[in-house]
Amino acid sequence: MKGHPIEVLVAYGKHEVLEGDPIEGIVIAKFPTVKAAKNWYCGEAYQSVAKHRQKGATYQGLIVEGVT
Repeated sequence: MKGHPIEVLVAYGKHEVLEGDPIEGIVIAKFPTVKAAKNWYCGEAYQSVAKHRQKGATYQGLIVEGVT
């Protein structure tokens, strides 16, 4: 995350699923733009560690454009 404009809003806090399948946890990060989020996600630093994380469990990643 170093060198990227990321603000972590939620990281595996207490949660309650009201609809859908149970989840073990969630991380919500705020980026200034969709492009900044994609640059971080596609970047070499993140991808080098993500491949290990993906071998250990099933994950979903999404980008949601916020409102102003």
